[in-house]
Amino acid sequence: MISLNEIENAYNVYSKEIFNYILRSVYDRDSAEDILQDVFIKLLHYSEKKQVHAGNLRALLYSIARSVTIDAARKAAIRKTEAYDISAMPDIHDAHKHDPSDEIINTVNSIIESLCEPDRSIILFRQNGLTYNEITSILKIPERTLKRKTRTIIENIRKKLQNEGFIISSDTNDNSDSFNE
Repeated sequence: MISLNEIENAYNVYSKEIFNYILRSVYDRDSAEDILQDVFIKLLHYSEKKQVHAGNLRALLYSIARSVTIDAARKAAIRKTEAYDISAMPDIHDAHKHDPSDEIINTVNSIIESLCEPDRSIILFRQNGLTYNEITSILKIPERTLKRKTRTIIENIRKKLQNEGFIISSDTNDNSDSFNE
């Protein structure tokens, strides 16, 4: 069995790296922190059954992180399915209840989903409140490049919304590229 000192050392050495790996999959800091904690708990349980070698520890942590992240995604999908209540659906025949803000949110979400992976990651990280500094450490790109890419992505989203018929302010003096809902 791996000792608590070895677990603590592994956490000090690998936690940030494993956290960033998890965060790339879940796009949510709180979920990533929970999953990271589960990874080290699973490491402890695994070490009770099998011998853990220091040379394989990093690879083992990545393997456990991948497994726990997939399990968390499956559980979240099941919860969404179980929580889906057809009685809560809006009546599509009741036109006066239509909220135009829902339409733009759905359109923005579909545009974000259609983005290529690095661009989608950047926008989702920003939506979840990560700072530029945190995103640069995850994506391993310079902050200046990240800010430029963010502005370009947001401008492309604005253009797509305008093409969809939405009236979007294209104020170029607005340096706010946080793009939070």
